Amino acid sequence: MKELVKINHELVVRRFFEMTQKLLKLKIIAGQNGFDTRKIADRAVNRPALALTGYFKHFAQKRLQYSGFCELSYLLDLDRKDQLKAIGNIDEREVPCFVVTDRVPIPQYLIDFFDEKSLPLFSTALSSVEFIEQATIFFDEYFSPTTTIFGTLIEIHGIGVLIQGLPTLSKSVCTVALVEHGHTLIADDVVCVSCGHNKKLVGRSKKISYGFMEFRGIGLLQLPDLFGMQSIRNQSTIDLVIRFEETLPHDAGKSGLEEPSSYEILGITLPLVTLPLCPGSDSYRLVEVTTMLQLLRANGNNPAEEITKRLIAHMQENNL
Repeated sequence: MKELVKINHELVVRRFFEMTQKLLKLKIIAGQNGFDTRKIADRAVNRPALALTGYFKHFAQKRLQYSGFCELSYLLDLDRKDQLKAIGNIDEREVPCFVVTDRVPIPQYLIDFFDEKSLPLFSTALSSVEFIEQATIFFDEYFSPTTTIFGTLIEIHGIGVLIQGLPTLSKSVCTVALVEHGHTLIADDVVCVSCGHNKKLVGRSKKISYGFMEFRGIGLLQLPDLFGMQSIRNQSTIDLVIRFEETLPHDAGKSGLEEPSSYEILGITLPLVTLPLCPGSDSYRLVEVTTMLQLLRANGNNPAEEITKRLIAHMQENNL
């Protein structure tokens, strides 16, 4: 089945404020008439230092603009006419909004000018460094492509493992056993996946089901009540996909020398390991060992390659 991908291309300033007011400690100063018409259309933020001097080559006008103590100090050193001209020149580029960091006080005549231009202006108690960090994380998540996939995401030894398979293959039993042995559940049944600019897949639970999992035959479990808060996390990278496949006890199974196949999510290719399971299989241990093996492979240690080298060397030594 083809995955449904959602990509946000812009963010209206009003919605930005509603989503980040607490996170970024924003306070509205001016320009509310522009809340519904101004839009942020870039995942980065911009510090318009050179723009205040009148230099606009390569100016990032689609980004949120922020200024700290240095920019405001420079601006306020100008006479009032030049201050308004500098802000007006930036406004002509139709920037989405301004944020002033560090609680720097803003003169009333500048506030009135922002209101006149319907240019949203916010202040924040965060320092410039703190604001950049938090805003960048927020925009990276918001503008990243996202999709929803079925499966259970659990973090094992720092590796995000997506487990898939038919409902009859006891994924719930496996998940509870993994959590009981100290691993961490991220999402059960439905995983929300995004891909940031670093090309890393991040999986999350839906907010409404965070901390819950369905155990077939028993019902809903709230894991923190059973195993403590350390049993859940709100997100994890996705590094490995394990697919449960039903098999019969007399089937020969795999030799163990095969390399993982691949599984693609949002254009990112992940290693896929298919585990044949039959009634009575210890799926918890199989998943844990498979994950540890993936850790070894990631560090350049591949047991299948090593045994193959030894076999070839033995055959050459004995002229086989």
